[in-house]
Amino acid sequence: MILAEFLFALAIALFITTVFTVLSRRVRPWRYRVVFFLLIFLAAWAGGIWITPVGPVLLGVYWVSFFVAGLIFALVLEALTTLPSRRVGISAQDEAKEEKALEMTFSAFLWLLFLGLVAIVVLGYIFRR
Repeated sequence: MILAEFLFALAIALFITTVFTVLSRRVRPWRYRVVFFLLIFLAAWAGGIWITPVGPVLLGVYWVSFFVAGLIFALVLEALTTLPSRRVGISAQDEAKEEKALEMTFSAFLWLLFLGLVAIVVLGYIFRR
Protein backbone atom coordinates (compact mmCIF):
# COMPACT_ATOMS: atom_id res chain seq x y z
CA MET A 1 0.00 0.00 0.00
CA ILE A 2 2.82 2.42 0.84
CA LEU A 3 4.53 1.70 -2.48
CA ALA A 4 1.33 2.26 -4.45
CA GLU A 5 0.67 5.56 -2.68
CA PHE A 6 4.29 6.61 -3.25
CA LEU A 7 3.99 5.85 -6.96
CA PHE A 8 0.67 7.71 -7.27
CA ALA A 9 2.12 10.78 -5.54
CA LEU A 10 5.18 10.58 -7.78
CA ALA A 11 3.12 10.30 -10.97
CA ILE A 12 0.78 13.11 -9.94
CA ALA A 13 3.69 15.38 -9.01
CA LEU A 14 5.36 14.65 -12.34
CA PHE A 15 2.14 15.38 -14.22
CA ILE A 16 1.43 18.64 -12.36
CA THR A 17 5.03 19.83 -12.70
CA THR A 18 4.97 19.11 -16.43
CA VAL A 19 1.68 20.95 -16.90
CA PHE A 20 2.86 23.98 -14.94
CA THR A 21 6.19 24.03 -16.80
CA VAL A 22 4.47 23.96 -20.19
CA LEU A 23 1.78 26.50 -19.30
CA SER A 24 4.06 28.90 -17.42
CA ARG A 25 4.80 32.17 -19.14
CA ARG A 26 8.05 32.64 -17.26
CA VAL A 27 11.24 30.76 -18.00
CA ARG A 28 12.59 29.40 -14.75
CA PRO A 29 15.84 27.60 -13.95
CA TRP A 30 15.82 23.83 -13.58
CA ARG A 31 16.54 24.17 -9.83
CA TYR A 32 13.17 25.89 -9.37
CA ARG A 33 11.39 23.07 -11.18
CA VAL A 34 13.14 20.41 -9.09
CA VAL A 35 12.12 22.15 -5.86
CA PHE A 36 8.60 22.64 -7.24
CA PHE A 37 8.40 18.93 -8.10
CA LEU A 38 9.64 17.81 -4.67
CA LEU A 39 7.21 20.09 -2.86
CA ILE A 40 4.27 18.92 -4.96
CA PHE A 41 5.32 15.29 -4.51
CA LEU A 42 5.50 15.57 -0.72
CA ALA A 43 2.32 17.64 -0.51
CA ALA A 44 0.39 15.19 -2.70
CA TRP A 45 1.66 12.25 -0.68
CA ALA A 46 0.86 13.90 2.66
CA GLY A 47 -2.54 15.07 1.46
CA GLY A 48 -3.40 11.70 0.02
CA ILE A 49 -2.63 10.04 3.33
CA TRP A 50 -4.43 12.48 5.60
CA ILE A 51 -7.43 13.62 3.53
CA THR A 52 -10.54 11.49 3.69
CA PRO A 53 -10.40 9.12 0.69
CA VAL A 54 -12.66 10.15 -2.18
CA GLY A 55 -13.11 9.07 -5.76
CA PRO A 56 -12.49 5.81 -7.53
CA VAL A 57 -10.00 3.22 -6.33
CA LEU A 58 -7.09 2.35 -8.61
CA LEU A 59 -4.66 -0.33 -7.44
CA GLY A 60 -6.07 -0.01 -3.93
CA VAL A 61 -5.47 3.76 -3.72
CA TYR A 62 -8.01 6.57 -3.70
CA TRP A 63 -6.01 8.70 -6.11
CA VAL A 64 -8.30 11.76 -6.24
CA SER A 65 -7.19 12.84 -2.75
CA PHE A 66 -3.57 12.79 -3.89
CA PHE A 67 -4.36 14.76 -7.03
CA VAL A 68 -6.43 17.44 -5.28
CA ALA A 69 -3.83 17.97 -2.55
CA GLY A 70 -1.03 18.27 -5.11
CA LEU A 71 -3.02 20.58 -7.38
CA ILE A 72 -4.05 22.95 -4.60
CA PHE A 73 -0.49 23.11 -3.28
CA ALA A 74 0.85 23.72 -6.80
CA LEU A 75 -1.63 26.54 -7.42
CA VAL A 76 -0.74 28.24 -4.14
CA LEU A 77 2.99 27.80 -4.75
CA GLU A 78 2.76 29.14 -8.29
CA ALA A 79 0.70 32.12 -7.13
CA LEU A 80 3.25 32.96 -4.44
CA THR A 81 6.20 32.78 -6.81
CA THR A 82 4.66 35.04 -9.45
CA LEU A 83 4.17 38.02 -7.14
CA PRO A 84 5.91 41.18 -8.40
CA SER A 85 9.27 41.68 -6.73
CA ARG A 86 10.64 44.87 -8.28
CA ARG A 87 10.58 48.08 -6.28
CA VAL A 88 11.37 51.52 -7.61
CA GLY A 89 13.91 53.82 -5.99
CA ILE A 90 16.27 51.26 -4.45
CA SER A 91 19.96 51.25 -5.25
CA ALA A 92 21.53 48.16 -6.77
CA GLN A 93 23.61 47.55 -3.64
CA ASP A 94 20.60 47.70 -1.31
CA GLU A 95 18.64 45.49 -3.67
CA ALA A 96 21.46 42.91 -3.69
CA LYS A 97 21.53 42.88 0.13
CA GLU A 98 17.78 42.44 0.31
CA GLU A 99 17.88 39.69 -2.29
CA LYS A 100 20.58 37.82 -0.34
CA ALA A 101 18.58 38.10 2.91
CA LEU A 102 15.41 36.99 1.13
CA GLU A 103 17.23 34.03 -0.40
CA MET A 104 18.52 32.90 3.01
CA THR A 105 15.07 33.25 4.56
CA PHE A 106 13.43 31.40 1.67
CA SER A 107 16.04 28.64 1.89
CA ALA A 108 15.39 28.17 5.62
CA PHE A 109 11.64 28.18 5.00
CA LEU A 110 12.00 25.55 2.27
CA TRP A 111 14.00 23.23 4.52
CA LEU A 112 11.40 23.60 7.27
CA LEU A 113 8.64 22.93 4.75
CA PHE A 114 10.41 19.83 3.40
CA LEU A 115 11.01 18.47 6.89
CA GLY A 116 7.44 19.27 7.92
CA LEU A 117 5.97 17.47 4.91
CA VAL A 118 8.20 14.43 5.47
CA ALA A 119 7.12 14.39 9.13
CA ILE A 120 3.46 14.58 8.06
CA VAL A 121 3.92 11.62 5.72
CA VAL A 122 5.71 9.55 8.37
CA LEU A 123 3.13 10.41 11.04
CA GLY A 124 0.38 9.53 8.58
CA TYR A 125 1.68 5.98 8.33
CA ILE A 126 2.36 5.69 12.06
CA PHE A 127 -1.15 6.78 13.05
CA ARG A 128 -2.97 5.03 10.21
CA ARG A 129 -6.16 3.34 11.36
